[in-house]
Amino acid sequence: MSDTHLARARAARTDFRKQKKVESLLSSLPGGQNEARRTKPIWGVESWRTFLPDIEAGYAPWLRADGSLTLRIQQRCENFSVCNVHNRLATAIYDETTLLGLPARQKIYTREVFLHADGKPVVYAHSVVAAQHLCGAWHALRNLGNRPLGALLFAHPLVRRSALHFQALKPNHPLYRRAAVALDMPPQKLWARRSLFILRNAPLLVTEIFLPDILALKK
Repeated sequence: MSDTHLARARAARTDFRKQKKVESLLSSLPGGQNEARRTKPIWGVESWRTFLPDIEAGYAPWLRADGSLTLRIQQRCENFSVCNVHNRLATAIYDETTLLGLPARQKIYTREVFLHADGKPVVYAHSVVAAQHLCGAWHALRNLGNRPLGALLFAHPLVRRSALHFQALKPNHPLYRRAAVALDMPPQKLWARRSLFILRNAPLLVTEIFLPDILALKK
């Protein structure tokens, strides 16, 4: 047997042992493998990527732009407005607590808005932060009303931003469903990005979901 075949055989045995170990761990959980697979969140941390090569051409410049999304939209329309959906304490989505360093099912403060350009919704923005930071670093978040969050984030000299992460949200994702209420004919997927904004060690997670009418704005 050649060295190449030997190497492949060893790799196959290693993969087999790893798979068996994973199956053993899954089966040791309550309900066994089926329960573990069924309850694993479909919108987990691993589904967001720092680079997605298949982003549709029209959406790519919007998703990958580093600066203020609010300012970018304002520069490409005549009338810009923010429609505030709600500001409230809520249960975080599975991977949001992970990113914020909070226990699972922790209550967080969430702000959800639609950004409108010339009367049409072009972005659904979902922002979450640990409730205790509303009395500290992010106290200004409570009183934004219909003002854009971007004006606060990009004007503050101490705010740092993490790398952007991207995902194509499908109809079974909770944020897809919240964004799709503004659409008469929702597409099969909605492109989204998110990043952490850090102020005095307090993280704020902002997710922006791009709606089809964003493509009608000026280039």
